[in-house]
Amino acid sequence: MRHFIDHLGRPVSVCDAPQRIVSLVPSQTELLFDLGVGERVVGVTKFCLHPAEARKSATIIGGTKQFDFDKIAALRPDIIIGNKEENYQEGITRLAADFPVWLRFAM
Repeated sequence: MRHFIDHLGRPVSVCDAPQRIVSLVPSQTELLFDLGVGERVVGVTKFCLHPAEARKSATIIGGTKQFDFDKIAALRPDIIIGNKEENYQEGITRLAADFPVWLRFAM
C-alpha cells in the first residue's frame, strides 16, 4: 500500500499498482491512455470522448456531476481520479467513503 497527499491535501492510500481505475474527468482519461495504462481504466464519464477506445473498453459511469454510484461500486476501483473544479463535493465525499479518490486542481 502506498500513501499520498492529493492536491486538496487529503490523504489517499492505494495499492502499489492500481489495476482498476475510474476516471471522473475527460482530461485525466486522455492522460491515462497517453501514459499507456488505458487498459486499466474501467470507468469513464459520458464526457470522456478521447481517445475513442476509452468509451469502448470502459463502463460509462454517468457525468462529471452525476455519478452512477452503483456502476462505480460494481467496477471495484483501486483508485478514482477526479478534479475539484469538474466534480461535485458531495459525490466525491460519498465515493471517498468506500474507495481511494485522488483529486487535483485544474491546471
